[in-house]
Amino acid sequence: MKSPPTDTEQKTPYELDDHLPYRIAVISNILQLGRDIAIRKITDLGSRELRVLLNVGTYSPVSAAQIAFQTKLDSYTVSRGVKTLLGKKLIDKRSLPNNKKEKLLYLTDKGQELYQQVTESLQQRDEQLASFLTPKQRQTLTDNLKKLELQAVELLAQHALNEQDAGHELSGDQKEIIRWYNKLD
Repeated sequence: MKSPPTDTEQKTPYELDDHLPYRIAVISNILQLGRDIAIRKITDLGSRELRVLLNVGTYSPVSAAQIAFQTKLDSYTVSRGVKTLLGKKLIDKRSLPNNKKEKLLYLTDKGQELYQQVTESLQQRDEQLASFLTPKQRQTLTDNLKKLELQAVELLAQHALNEQDAGHELSGDQKEIIRWYNKLD
């Protein structure tokens, strides 16, 4: 049996480039909307606001809670994005006739115009990014990414539930992951 390495012995480094979550995070960091000069030419909105705007435009009418679930952003981040977009008059918030507490978000005319410009740019970027994929490869990749998302939520929720069951206090992020997991059922 081999003994563990001492402090003076060289440890084999972890192959981070082969770590799937790391590779996905790197790609996500590269593709942040705020880094794309084509998007920057259209708007000075940050990535948070752009994600909220895109979700409102795509799923309208939609609640901030639904956006948080769909984007897997925490509710505070979505709330700040909504506040900024409301201030810029890109979205509007309306109460439901039968439920004055729940507010749904809609694009204003100004927001709709920006949404169209941004989504046209995103469509071009999407086509350029995936140009080397066949339609079948693209569909397989999309299907696998959906499976990875579900697996990631389940895995992290199970870790958080185990901690909770052990009597440990959970962070807001861990509680949010459990909420996402429970919505998947």
